Amino acid sequence: MDTLFHCIQDGRKLYRVVRHGRQIFVGAAEECARFIEIHNQKVLQEQVDAARTPRNRPVSVRTYRQLRVQA
Repeated sequence: MDTLFHCIQDGRKLYRVVRHGRQIFVGAAEECARFIEIHNQKVLQEQVDAARTPRNRPVSVRTYRQLRVQA
């Protein structure tokens, strides 16, 4: 991800965050840094979640008893 100067609007410098050639966020320099930080945290959390082994959930098994009738 790259942070590039975008424009000056109302005396405020705006930057854009570009990833793979696409603009994904526009804001002040501090806002862009915060966006990148939050984005990286989310990506890291997704990778950790994907690496976890799925929980073993007990499969419900039905058992039936057959009654013997004595004659």
